[in-house]
Amino acid sequence: MPLVTTPAPTLPPPATDSAAGMDSAERIMVMAALAGDDEAFETVIRTYSRRIYVVAYAIVQDVSEAEDIVQDTFLKAHRQRRSLRDPEKFPAWLLTVTRNAARDRLRRRRPQADAETFDTLVDPAATPGSALEQEERQVHLRRALATLPEEHRTALTLRYLEGHDYRTIETTMGLSNGALRGILGRALGTLRRMPALKLVETP
Repeated sequence: MPLVTTPAPTLPPPATDSAAGMDSAERIMVMAALAGDDEAFETVIRTYSRRIYVVAYAIVQDVSEAEDIVQDTFLKAHRQRRSLRDPEKFPAWLLTVTRNAARDRLRRRRPQADAETFDTLVDPAATPGSALEQEERQVHLRRALATLPEEHRTALTLRYLEGHDYRTIETTMGLSNGALRGILGRALGTLRRMPALKLVETP
């Protein structure tokens, strides 16, 4: 299996929403990968690695550890792929493996997490103001996100920092549309009560 590399962080605009579930091309790709097609599995890695990285990073808040978790997740998927029969459940399975690996690392880690968190997921060019104002905003963002529950932090990151549409996030996190919107609404409500931070609009 090829080495998994994580793309450089960017801040794309949120994509438009579509119906929940995999599209046919994605389903065919995953089915082929699970059936043993190595080329299709490489495509799976390219398709999901960024999402897996974001989920891992939202938990461990460390770039190097998140990249290791991405690698470990796809190695496990490669070893177990013939036992994974339902392509529709594959993204949620990847997310479960990622979360478990990230939580394991947190349990083994020293009690105090690294100071670096979501800075690498925020594009300074997208934030108006001076360099000092941008840095202050990132500090507020880092502190605010760190206080949120893991699921809320993951959903916000995928939606607003990564720009994924609702369908993609629902598939990745194994949520219904209503559950996802509820999580985002509660998370945004929490952030809006923090006067130093203005992050996103109502979902």
